[in-house]
Amino acid sequence: MRLALLIFALIAGPALARDLPPEQPTYEKPSFERPTTPEPPTMTKNNRDDEREPRPVISKPKPKPVVCPKVKCVTDENGHRRAMFTADVQPDMYYLGRNFCAKAPKDVEVTACCLAKEDHTYQILYNVKVSKKAHKKAKEFCTCVLELD
Repeated sequence: MRLALLIFALIAGPALARDLPPEQPTYEKPSFERPTTPEPPTMTKNNRDDEREPRPVISKPKPKPVVCPKVKCVTDENGHRRAMFTADVQPDMYYLGRNFCAKAPKDVEVTACCLAKEDHTYQILYNVKVSKKAHKKAKEFCTCVLELD
């Protein structure tokens, strides 16, 4: 029975299919009015004098410098891991930075920047991806350096 239906569909399919072409679309050609062009301004003596006068200079205030204490972890020639700090890091916070460097990747130079935000929070910016342990040590470093604890 299925075979008979399949044969009927294959034979009768093209005969039952009617493909009529669509009717041609009709449209009206749009008409546009040409816009009027304004006359160019003529140069008068007053306009020339205005051009020679100095224009007032409006200066924008400089943005506040971004507070971003950094710790940079590098490996020296002897294979020892060293931590270098920016000038705005207090000496008593060096041990937290060294703890971060101990957990940071050893084969590349790693930098952690503690970016202070206006709402008394911070964001840590890294130059490479670090592990969760290193991130935890960087959080401790940033919290203490930015005095948010």
